[in-house]
Amino acid sequence: MMDNDIAISVKNLSKKYRLYDSPKHRLKEALHPFRKSYHRDFWVLRNINLDIPRGSTFGIVGQNGSGKSTLLQVICGILQPTEGNVQTNGRISALLELGSGFNKAFTGRENVYMQGAIMGIERKEMEERFDRIAEFADIGYFIDQPVKTYSSGMFVRLAFACAINVDPDILIVDEALAVGDAMFKRRCYRRLEDFQKSGRTILFVSHDLGTVMGICNMAAFLDKGRIVQIGKSKDIVNAYSKVLAEREAEYASRVRGVIKEEQIQKTDERLITPGKLHFGSGGASILDLKILNIQREETKVLHAGEKYTFMTTVHFNKDVDEPSFGINITTTNGLEVYSPSTSAAKIPIDPIKANSTVVTEFEMVIDLTSGNYFVNVNIAEFLPGNRVFLDRYLDMLNFKVINEVPFNGLVDSRAVMRIRRT
Repeated sequence: MMDNDIAISVKNLSKKYRLYDSPKHRLKEALHPFRKSYHRDFWVLRNINLDIPRGSTFGIVGQNGSGKSTLLQVICGILQPTEGNVQTNGRISALLELGSGFNKAFTGRENVYMQGAIMGIERKEMEERFDRIAEFADIGYFIDQPVKTYSSGMFVRLAFACAINVDPDILIVDEALAVGDAMFKRRCYRRLEDFQKSGRTILFVSHDLGTVMGICNMAAFLDKGRIVQIGKSKDIVNAYSKVLAEREAEYASRVRGVIKEEQIQKTDERLITPGKLHFGSGGASILDLKILNIQREETKVLHAGEKYTFMTTVHFNKDVDEPSFGINITTTNGLEVYSPSTSAAKIPIDPIKANSTVVTEFEMVIDLTSGNYFVNVNIAEFLPGNRVFLDRYLDMLNFKVINEVPFNGLVDSRAVMRIRRT
């Protein structure tokens, strides 16, 4: 019996595909199934166990090919698992990868009614909802044109409008909002906020890590068909970012012929314990980070409107021709507030020799709302067509901001308010 506090329960789930070297091998095996086997098994998902609480917004992150979309399709019932099972509590509405769920030969209007039928909603009820869906999609007379004539943005508008306006208990979104325009994205995220406030469940897949941290309270890191880690969204994004940076460094090293392919394969063992927030290629080591006030005194309590210096000390373990220094100020849930870097500012830096120690200062006025913040530090080098982290330290230091002026938001722009009667 499924717990009523769980919206989606995935137990021991695996999904396998058969891969063939050519169509003729597929045909031979189909005609003579008990003779020679012409396929090889490819496991897209392996032993997935996941419980998503009712009313939560749960994110899934992972590289392309990690199995994210396959997992969502199994949860939605589009694909059947090879092993294991999925249980859900309530009506599911899904906005999956672009193109799924709509018949491109049908008009937008016809597809709206078809989506309702798939969801088990009677035609009369969908007619009552239609104006609301059409207004949200806002695609004008194209609603009565074949979907095959739509741009990708128009397609997403209609698909999201359908998905959100059928009163689902569980909403599943798979990266589709990435192609929408800025105005429509804001509209969608406002609607997602309303959905959250109503206590319903969202399963959200995206490569936009800032959005995952911003709207998801929990997340899972999926890699090569397996779940690496489940936890708070910020912790999961940090773990995923670490692996991406390490793979980026390994790729750059492989291109330069520094390490062999078999050495790279072994590095995936680190996924078992991805919790450490200090990573990089090892070309440099971040030794220290301090915050200094105007008197050059070290502090971790900052007053809004005053100037402070973020000072980093870095030791270089190798020669670096094109280095870049940067810091990131984030909120406690990982939202990026400000990220100055020497490369973004186009500050020229001479090549740095191995065994050199470099001190970098970022001087700035802190105009933030009261609260706690974290600082990440990164040192990178630029290679042809690639940026590689030599060292990156997440949440290296935290500080508190005190602002005497109450306001909503993160940044204090020192608004001067005037009222005139005419």
